[in-house]
Amino acid sequence: MKQFITTLACVGMLSAFNSLATPIKNVSYSPYVDFEWGECPTQFQSYDNRNQCSLAEVPLDWDTPHGKKIDVLVSKYPAKSGNSQGQIWFLQGGPGASGSFYVDEYETHLNHFTRDYDLYVLEHRGVGWSTHLTCSNPLLVDYADYAQTCFNDLHQQWGEGLYKFTTTSAAKDLEYAITKSKTLDWQPTYVYGASYGTLWAQRFSQVAPTGAQGIILDSVVPSEKFGLDSWDKNFNDIFADMFAYCQSDEFCRSELSLSSVEELKTLVNRVYASEHCPATDLKRFELQVISLLALSRSVEQILMPMYHRLARCNDNDVIALNNLHNFMFKGVGKQFIELAAKDPFNSSPIVSKLIVQNEINYNEIDLQSKLAYCKDAISCIPGYLLHQRHIDKQVWGNRYTDPYIYQPTRHYMPTLLLNGDLDPQTPHYYVPIVQSAFTNNNQRYVELPETEHGVIFVSYSKKDHANTCGVDIMHSFINNLWSQPDTSCIADLKGLNFAATPFESQVIFGSVEAYNGTATPQSLTDLNTLKQINPTAYTRAYGAFLRLADF
Repeated sequence: MKQFITTLACVGMLSAFNSLATPIKNVSYSPYVDFEWGECPTQFQSYDNRNQCSLAEVPLDWDTPHGKKIDVLVSKYPAKSGNSQGQIWFLQGGPGASGSFYVDEYETHLNHFTRDYDLYVLEHRGVGWSTHLTCSNPLLVDYADYAQTCFNDLHQQWGEGLYKFTTTSAAKDLEYAITKSKTLDWQPTYVYGASYGTLWAQRFSQVAPTGAQGIILDSVVPSEKFGLDSWDKNFNDIFADMFAYCQSDEFCRSELSLSSVEELKTLVNRVYASEHCPATDLKRFELQVISLLALSRSVEQILMPMYHRLARCNDNDVIALNNLHNFMFKGVGKQFIELAAKDPFNSSPIVSKLIVQNEINYNEIDLQSKLAYCKDAISCIPGYLLHQRHIDKQVWGNRYTDPYIYQPTRHYMPTLLLNGDLDPQTPHYYVPIVQSAFTNNNQRYVELPETEHGVIFVSYSKKDHANTCGVDIMHSFINNLWSQPDTSCIADLKGLNFAATPFESQVIFGSVEAYNGTATPQSLTDLNTLKQINPTAYTRAYGAFLRLADF
């Protein structure tokens, strides 16, 4: 569901800094010269302006290190104590998402590390404020024509160099950047990757088996036997697990009028066939998208009341469901939270297509099978996106390979794997594939219950002012790589929340009670009035509103 980047004036790749008022400092290719640190681009600046940035020149093709060069952005946030205990490198997921995400977390989830560690972010080659890979041709109604024209333009400009924007090349960029960072001061190094960033970190361990003192893999993409063609099935499997948690939760079980996933599946299929609740505006693909978003973005407190009201479907429920529909699919939510326009440097869909179609496509499933699966599924990608992915596979797939793709990752570096048991993007049942390649007893796996994708960012504690459980486990691991990390925080996990606050429910459903309250139609004017009257409640609920509106 990523938006296409169509704003650059020139075909292919440009340095993002060409358009910035303050030029970033560059440093020529050499592992023996330290970075030239200077100001970061605005979008990469930390809240306190402590971090510094540099553009490191690296080979486009690491097999010809003296050939064509590109830039990768490196950001450093120096330890506040002035006595750093080491450096932690953060690798972003996507693939194709900008690492600027981490900079925004220094004040919140990553604050625990800012005192005693230098925090580094390496912007993936081809993404964001590194030399940026994008299309210049506008997105057309004929997606196949758009995709082929984009590919042709990029290949004409870059030739076979287009196939160097890979995980392996990015892993070699990381090895180079870590080496360069230690020119003046050697420090222990820890590499953290989330989602696709875990594949990047594993590839780093393959090209640089002694390149770090420890690796943390959060929400793990296996290096073998894993493909995004199983996305919809994974979501439906994890949905069943989430539903089981609802049935074991006293509040959810007592409020929800459905007692099994099978009963729910029968219900939604009757809705899909217009045999039940035809007065609601929600269509099949919209119901399936809501399920996708709720599972991946932790808004189960909206999802379960929606199903409850859909099952009952009285006049009052229709009003509530149509309020939800307007908020999510008619633009009301975006206007209500005053959603800003997307920054074109926040992602590179082209890097995503190249890597997904050539490196995360092991278990290929044909288009017709996926469309057939989605006919009666609870969660599913909309059909038009499935068609686009099919075209992307034809245009961008089978373009390159290397000895590391779909191969087991074996190394001796201490490794911590973190995964939630309710992670639909990188399900926990794939983790044994990674564990089977472990070669040392200090390579460990911790699974967190009732936890979604991105463990260190979502594993909240019941205790006030506590770190997330993922942060505590990660910190324990870094402090003593040779011992089992302290996982006692799991006992205090906040876990799932099936009860929407009255304010959340009023905004989304038009009722202060999500499951059973009387609902009234909500216009944007009505919602803005609620926001003005309840600014504190709005601030607390903003994250949930954002997750429902921004897709």
